[in-house]
Amino acid sequence: MAEAAGVAAESLVGGRARAACTVLNQVVLPGEELLLPEQEDAEGPGGTGERLRLNAGARPRVRVVCGPGLRRCGDRLLVTKCGRLRHKEPGGSGGGVYWVDSQQKRYVPVKGDHVIGIVTAKSGDIFKVDVGGSEPASLSYLAFEGATKRNRPNVQAASSRL
Repeated sequence: MAEAAGVAAESLVGGRARAACTVLNQVVLPGEELLLPEQEDAEGPGGTGERLRLNAGARPRVRVVCGPGLRRCGDRLLVTKCGRLRHKEPGGSGGGVYWVDSQQKRYVPVKGDHVIGIVTAKSGDIFKVDVGGSEPASLSYLAFEGATKRNRPNVQAASSRL
């Protein structure tokens, strides 16, 4: 485990992106950049990007899904959580799902997540919603399904008494 952390720290300091397939089941650290399989081929094993491709436009796009702990940053994956990099092959051709498996047990909400929450307060056009994170989320009344400027949702704040 210490060796894997040392290799990950070395790549982070070096600032060079590593191929995602070479670090599967190894420890990755936040801030590391990983090359997707399609970028590995384009940049070559050394990552110099000097290899000439005669049919560069004909290369098919591979669909890659970023799971927890990863964020897409241009044509690369950026690691946002510490843990082991995992990969699940898709049923079709190429791509798949990449995620970071870590020991984190609590939910960390991210903008764009679909969540179920409890409305705790209402102030004007904004609802405070408890989604299980460290802070309540703020939602506009227009964020609710079927809500329009003329048809505001009738949502009551949950009482704190049981």
